[in-house]
Amino acid sequence: MQFAYKKFSQLLGLLIVVLFSQTTILAKPLSPGAKIYADKCAKCHGDKGQGVANEYDEPLTGDWPLVKLVRVITKTMPEEDPSLCIEKEAELVANYIFKEFYSPQFQNLDKQPRIKLARLTNRQFIHSVADLIGNFTGSSDFNLPGGLQASYFNNRNLSKNKQTINKTKEIINFDYGSATPYPDNVNFKQEEFSIRWSGSVFAEETGNYKFIISSENGVRLWVNNMDLKLIEGWVSSGIRRELTGNVQLIGGRAYPIRLDYFKYKSKSASVKLEWHPPHGARQVLPSRNLSPNSTNKTFVFNQPFPPDDSSFGYKRGNSVSKKWDESATYAAIETANWIAENLDFLTKTTSKSPDRLIKVKQLGSRFAKYAFRRPLTMEEDQTFVHSRFVSKKPETDSIKEVILLVLKSPRFLYPDLGQLDDYSIAARLALGLWDSLPDIELAQAAAAGRLKNKNQVRQQAIRMLHDPRTKAKLRSMMHHWLGLDYAEEIAKDLEKFPQYDKSFEADLRTSLNLFLDEIIWKNAGADYRTLFNSNQLPLNSRLAKIYKAQHNGKTSDFSQASFDKNKRAGVLTHPYLLTLYSYHNSTSPIHRGVFITRNLLGRGLKPPPEAVAFKDEEFDPNMTMREKVSQTTKADSCMTCHSIINPLGFSLENFDSIGRFRQTDNGRPIDTSSEYLTVEGNSIVINDHSTLASHAINSTSAHKRFVEMLFNQVAKQPIQAYGSGALIKLCNDFASANYNIKFLLVEIAVTSALKGLEQN
Repeated sequence: MQFAYKKFSQLLGLLIVVLFSQTTILAKPLSPGAKIYADKCAKCHGDKGQGVANEYDEPLTGDWPLVKLVRVITKTMPEEDPSLCIEKEAELVANYIFKEFYSPQFQNLDKQPRIKLARLTNRQFIHSVADLIGNFTGSSDFNLPGGLQASYFNNRNLSKNKQTINKTKEIINFDYGSATPYPDNVNFKQEEFSIRWSGSVFAEETGNYKFIISSENGVRLWVNNMDLKLIEGWVSSGIRRELTGNVQLIGGRAYPIRLDYFKYKSKSASVKLEWHPPHGARQVLPSRNLSPNSTNKTFVFNQPFPPDDSSFGYKRGNSVSKKWDESATYAAIETANWIAENLDFLTKTTSKSPDRLIKVKQLGSRFAKYAFRRPLTMEEDQTFVHSRFVSKKPETDSIKEVILLVLKSPRFLYPDLGQLDDYSIAARLALGLWDSLPDIELAQAAAAGRLKNKNQVRQQAIRMLHDPRTKAKLRSMMHHWLGLDYAEEIAKDLEKFPQYDKSFEADLRTSLNLFLDEIIWKNAGADYRTLFNSNQLPLNSRLAKIYKAQHNGKTSDFSQASFDKNKRAGVLTHPYLLTLYSYHNSTSPIHRGVFITRNLLGRGLKPPPEAVAFKDEEFDPNMTMREKVSQTTKADSCMTCHSIINPLGFSLENFDSIGRFRQTDNGRPIDTSSEYLTVEGNSIVINDHSTLASHAINSTSAHKRFVEMLFNQVAKQPIQAYGSGALIKLCNDFASANYNIKFLLVEIAVTSALKGLEQN
């Protein structure tokens, strides 16, 4: 027994020696860079750059080029004695850090995103319900903008049995005094006439719209809901007053509008129709938002939702909170009540119609089919629709149950449940381009099996591209790219900028929107590069005068205005963005530089090691803004990021706090030139906004940022989840198409539509 135990111990010892020897032989020796890192860096940064508590707890990740990493290590590391890691050692350890855990390529390999199950975002919910009801009420269209249809009557009752004069394309801002609209027409008497304006009004952004009528005469206004007056003032007071009404509208859609007006025995006659749109200011309702052609109403519920999660840089439906679930329930109840109240109109029946029950059930089945984005199975039809209708139960109560069940069903709330068929592709395509449901033509293509390959899906995407809903969504995506989603309220020092008010600000925002529309939709090339090198901006006469642009000056409407050569560079120098990224009384190279770095050039920035407030009043009043910023950020800990930020911000110092071109700051010539290290590691000189624009146009990092931003906004998923080569392929296709934004949008929509939820 002792012999056996001794023998076993000897064998075990031999085995351990052998295994240890093999492990030692097979173990990969540390590279010189890894050894330097282990000896001099790991104690503060962790063995894999993950950070160390109470030392340097942030991970060593970023987008600096290798050459800059070498430079920073040489100058600053290790903190106790930077001379311990210089020259060759700094290069070796920088190479090791860059390849093992620092670079964006490693970060993408380390994190393998997947396409995740997601509910409808708030915007998708609102648009989907509106179009769901639109299948029964008809779609809304907007064409021939320029004003409303007007009918003038020579009596107070809008009666057509007397003389009528019709006109088209009018905005409503008239002051007739004691006269009539037609003083030379004897049939129109001063004491009595009436007018009806009708057509459609186009809402550019989603939100609350306030309509204002100013008149001493009788007026009444309808917007969207032609069965309910928004403003009622049909009793003529003889005293000029303001009447207001508020209505919730969805952006990118047209709504029917009608204004009736009359004068009877009043001393004077006048009428003005204004509105206060979201992100705008009170103004006469502009002609570009009015059309003489009427349209169908759009159902818009009023229930607010809590904000969607935006932590990944785009809004996504990754979770369902109790508050969100309650909001969805109340929105479903509001929708169900509206359908019950309008059941006669929707089914074209009455409570006494013999076929009412059949038609109401058909309405319920169609509603569920549209909401689920695919034909119903017999079981679904029974569960969601027919089982809700029982003997002696009012049809209005039964249809309410149907609507509530459908709108709270995962089949509606989660459009992509993993099915890999034509209907799923259609659903993704509609969500990607419209934030909504498939229309009839797209649904028919899915039913016929015509969404099997890229060419078929691309054909549908190209058709859908010119729908107003696509234009509205792309505008929202461009706003996100330019940082407008999270912009704080703009305020300016009125002593320095007396011309600045909310109306001025609204005009600047309108100018930016029209600039984007001009390049993307009116220019066949839709060239991304033109966003940075255009020397023209849409301005009205007031803005043109302030910004010294060449403009016809004959109208308050917006039209193209030109600037002297090298005075503007597209979005980089648009006055709205320059105003937004400035202090209330001065420019802000830091705010402008951070915006350009992150949003336009696609470079990452870490949070500052400590918050340093910029206190303008503490500097010598004779200093330029460049000198103040340079002094504030001169510390080595600041310059790790500000060596990128400052040159970009300084290049725009020729533009003041509201975006006017200038050549001096505090009476001294402005220096806009700086050395800048690109993400590729090349040192270039940025002389001014023009060379900055050239860099943005040619920067592959900027192209990737734009492509990835659009993809995330369309798919609501990370692009890395669509394959390691998806981003590179889209960037290459974008370049091959001469950077056509519409082409890119189509290709993104096709890519995201054809890749379904991964099934295990």
